[in-house]
Amino acid sequence: MARVFVLGAGASRFSGYPLGNELWQFLQRWKTSEMGGAERDKRVTAAIEKIGRAVGRQEVFENLEELVTFLDLAVAGADPLGVQKLNWARERPGLIGMIADAFMWYEYCLQNEIVEGKKGFVPGIDVGAVQRTLDAWTGAVRPGDVVITFNWDILHDTALWRAGKWDYSDGYGFRGPEVGSRGASRILLLKLHGSVNWAQNDESDMEPALQHTRDFFGTPGDSDQYLKAAGQRDRGRPLVLPTYLKDLSSNRLLLSLWTRAEASLVEAEEVIVIGFGLQPADALARYLLGSSLLRNRNVDSVAVVAPRGGATHWWRFCTGVGKEARFLNQAFEDWVLA
Repeated sequence: MARVFVLGAGASRFSGYPLGNELWQFLQRWKTSEMGGAERDKRVTAAIEKIGRAVGRQEVFENLEELVTFLDLAVAGADPLGVQKLNWARERPGLIGMIADAFMWYEYCLQNEIVEGKKGFVPGIDVGAVQRTLDAWTGAVRPGDVVITFNWDILHDTALWRAGKWDYSDGYGFRGPEVGSRGASRILLLKLHGSVNWAQNDESDMEPALQHTRDFFGTPGDSDQYLKAAGQRDRGRPLVLPTYLKDLSSNRLLLSLWTRAEASLVEAEEVIVIGFGLQPADALARYLLGSSLLRNRNVDSVAVVAPRGGATHWWRFCTGVGKEARFLNQAFEDWVLA
């Protein structure tokens, strides 16, 4: 039976990764110490704090998606916050690089705790609970499953690798490096907003480099892989920023992954959504899921795993595409452990 899992930020939060309204604080806490990255982070932080002071709205830091949307509107010609003096087109790649480096550094620290058994890298984390959850999750997925994720982190990538159920050479939906790979993946992991360990030469690059495979997969890295997009402020990361004006039209890699995700959803015999709120303004994701489920003749219902209040938009959405929403009032970790 073909199963498709759709993961949102709630599927990684148990390990310390942020939800949307926690992202800015997370970026401040896990800043890179690398010289070039630190200078970039300082510049991006100063720019965003300047916006907050200018508009007199401290809550912009609690909703980075809303803020980036307003900034993207300013670049497009509309300027509801009056921030057109900020050169957002220049600073935007810096925010992408800042996110990528913070998430990579956090995953490195997390793996030192849960894989290497070292202490003090992530203060306050319950290492045993994280490991039990990851073990239960990787034990639950089975050959033929497709995991569609809107997350940038590599928490699930590394866990599935360690469980022997997934390989970076073919498991992302594009041809990855063969160095250190172990053969065909048993499941497919489609990362629709990009991934912090990918780097593209440009938006036509269909075979991104995988960064730091030695650190995260325990395999030798190819030194040539680190040359891709090295001079760019975003380090060539194909991350889709949190904004309601998402545009993938120029990135061939992401377009191909969204197309594969669509086909998987149309053909699925079971769809399980975990920790994904499906906000009304997220038009791109809603179109993908809605148009695919509307054409799916195999499923009558969609399982939605989220704590109470975290799935409020799904009932009306599923009704609109002729499906029943089955709500499971649980966080990801409680559901998978049960």
